[in-house]
Amino acid sequence: MPAKCQQMEYRMNTDNPFDPGVSVIVGANVREVRKALGWNQMTLGQKAGLRQSSISAIERGERCPSLERLLDLARAFGVAPARLLMVPTGTGGEGAG
Repeated sequence: MPAKCQQMEYRMNTDNPFDPGVSVIVGANVREVRKALGWNQMTLGQKAGLRQSSISAIERGERCPSLERLLDLARAFGVAPARLLMVPTGTGGEGAG
């Protein structure tokens, strides 16, 4: 039986406030790629086989997509799945401390 995403979700390191969780990273990347393509959430949902409400929750970091859904999103965008998992530049804590 697959584990729920919330049980396996990467938790924010409280020692580093610049270290976002996986669901936040994926959500930001989904939003960035979607907007770069000029798509709204409904269009992405249709192309990826997801509801608009699911896309919205993913983009807000409230829902962590399963690996299967992550692959659906990557296919819809025409990008490698790794693109949706990339930590955005400037969030690694440079200059902190």
